[in-house]
Amino acid sequence: MKGWTGFGVIGITLLTITLDLWIVQGRHVPLIWALLIIPCLLLIHTYPTWKASIFIGLFFSSIKYGIELTIGHWSTEESIYLIGGSVMNTAIFYTAVFFRVRYEEVLGKLKKLTHVDALTGLHNRRFFEEHMTESLEQSHQKQRPLLLILLDLDHFKKVNDTYGHVCGDLVLKETGAAIRRNIRMTDVVVRLGGEEFAVISKDLTLEEGIAMADRVVQEIEKLNVIYKEKAVPVTTSAGIAIHEGETIQAFIDKADRALYEAKRTGRNRLVVS
Repeated sequence: MKGWTGFGVIGITLLTITLDLWIVQGRHVPLIWALLIIPCLLLIHTYPTWKASIFIGLFFSSIKYGIELTIGHWSTEESIYLIGGSVMNTAIFYTAVFFRVRYEEVLGKLKKLTHVDALTGLHNRRFFEEHMTESLEQSHQKQRPLLLILLDLDHFKKVNDTYGHVCGDLVLKETGAAIRRNIRMTDVVVRLGGEEFAVISKDLTLEEGIAMADRVVQEIEKLNVIYKEKAVPVTTSAGIAIHEGETIQAFIDKADRALYEAKRTGRNRLVVS
């Protein structure tokens, strides 16, 4: 090893001496790679996907082994020390990558389960509440229209009492599917609970929203639900409202009042708030 004398360090910066001791002379090499690992792991923490992890891992390995090959004048003892440290740090890096990405995957699946209605596969009330908050903020910031359609199946209790809950579940599934078929891909459909559904629609005028909601009501009436060789009639009442700067609850209440009016005036229809 080179070593430094008292007179030899005159005029030499501390950084130069440190780099010589750590890199050229092969001391504390695992520590250097550990310091290189930290920013790589922070990047993976920010972008926890397999694609990003592989890219960052290749970058880490290229820099790491590129430096080692460039220096390339290790003694036998230093080489063994270097290889051991390299293997250790690489193993630490890829182990951390694996568990971080797997954690994100599992977390994503769990979050999805908490946001999905088990019967219909639609979003549930919890998702509705979170999405409404985000949607109102975006609508306010970007000055874009936001529509809310509330739907409630007519005489659903009678369906359950007459045909049973298995039939009722079938009606709910068919209704959810009908709603999804008749809205845009960007719209969000939610089962709020029981026989209640909601559609959150962005960037539509009130007139466009009314046309879409009318289509949904008509298509639900056309549903051909057959249970034990019997046709089960299905209709829905709906209320639609456009956001006009009110609070979330006031916005929902406005659509709910329109839905109530649809029920009061004969059902199987749409009322505009």
